Amino acid sequence: MTDLREVMKSSYCPLVFHGLYVRRFTGEEQLVAPCCLAEKSEQFRGQQDLMNHQYLEGIRNDVRKNKRSKACTTCWVIEDQGGQSPRKIALGRFLAKNLPISLEQSEEKLNECYSIDYNVLPLCNAKCIICSWEYSSLWAAEAGVKIISGDELKYDHLSKTNLDNIKRIYFNGGEPLLTNEHLTVLKKIKDLNTVEISYNTNGSIYPNQQTLDLWYQAKSVDIHFSIDGIGKRFEETRTPLKWDKVSDVIQRVNLLEGINISCAYTIGKHNVFDLEETINWFASLPNFNVLKQVHVHTVYGELGLEFATSAEKAEFKQELEKYADKFYWYTNIVNSF
Repeated sequence: MTDLREVMKSSYCPLVFHGLYVRRFTGEEQLVAPCCLAEKSEQFRGQQDLMNHQYLEGIRNDVRKNKRSKACTTCWVIEDQGGQSPRKIALGRFLAKNLPISLEQSEEKLNECYSIDYNVLPLCNAKCIICSWEYSSLWAAEAGVKIISGDELKYDHLSKTNLDNIKRIYFNGGEPLLTNEHLTVLKKIKDLNTVEISYNTNGSIYPNQQTLDLWYQAKSVDIHFSIDGIGKRFEETRTPLKWDKVSDVIQRVNLLEGINISCAYTIGKHNVFDLEETINWFASLPNFNVLKQVHVHTVYGELGLEFATSAEKAEFKQELEKYADKFYWYTNIVNSF
């Protein structure tokens, strides 16, 4: 029997062998990684079995040597600070589903893909201050950059990748509900009733009937609404979206039977003091548990908490103390700066 405690101490991660992050670009261009937090490969073109990409094989070889791969630095930093890393969360999830949780088990089922983090094409209807033209066609248009022509939606980049064993798929963007790209992927999965589906969405689009029909076939559906403030603050950070419309979508989705929602709050220098109001708004929704359904992670770039002044950091830590011993993400956030 595999000793999970020993596995935790090793460099093994099930996503290195059985996970796939895909980010789509213009035309045939894409990149891969084991998960959305890992360091990414260079962009490449052409159809191939993405699970056998040489970049992923390089990371796997590090793990085979029990070496901490540079690509997985995010998890190592979190673990060294005493936090709960995505690697450890993945191990727990794989254990619960009786999937490989050791190097030996992974070698027996080499390159079987169980988990996908999927970034759709960078089409988006918002210019969020935490984003850029690389992920938002609206930002790109303002910068004078043409992202896609439309033909990219027809390009089948997954044609040589086996999706028969998928147990989990997470869609990010761009805005995943803006096109049918996510539906094209879901239709490729043979047994959708065994798959846990999740989305990160800006909340501006209510799912159409085709989307709902596929969701109701899945084992579970989790919708993470990316909300970094409410009311006027929301509109300032996610132009040109309107809070009245977004809040209505959130409330309607929350009432859908069998669909789970959460708040995905990206915290930075600009919105530390908006967190409490946002949590309170979500707490007012029927059957919403803020301790389990509010997820906070740090922003990347110049708005990051690590770039605050010493005085600001002191104020931020004092403000965040109210979440200590209650929210699982508290330690990761305060340790980030």
